[in-house]
Amino acid sequence: LDDEQLINTLKESKVSSTRIEAKVKEAAKTNEIISRTRKRYQTLAFHGAQLFFTVSDLSLIDPMYQYSMEWYQTLFITAFERAKNGNDLEQRIKNLKDTFTYILYQNVCRSLFAKDILLFSFLLCVKIMSGQQRLDPT
Repeated sequence: LDDEQLINTLKESKVSSTRIEAKVKEAAKTNEIISRTRKRYQTLAFHGAQLFFTVSDLSLIDPMYQYSMEWYQTLFITAFERAKNGNDLEQRIKNLKDTFTYILYQNVCRSLFAKDILLFSFLLCVKIMSGQQRLDPT
């Protein structure tokens, strides 16, 4: 009786092991798909990070210029909703960058003193161009 119970338990373990193995293979495939997709959006993430640190550095100009990450993320989501889809992923990413940059610029300028808007425009332009490696560092 104990041997029969042991045999049944081993059979169930083998079936469970086979199921788990299949799920692990499926998870590895899913992970690979996610990784490839994430790499395709890396330029957008880099652009977003560049702009975030530009906005963050505004607090050095005036301590009143402090923006939360939640506010920034809300603008980013708004850009995703407003940006045109484009024909392919490259066009979509370009549309997202352009839309987000414009929305960010509008919202930040709304909160700046008039004397600081030109400075912010310059900082934003320099940060974008340096991120695109279009500025000579010398």
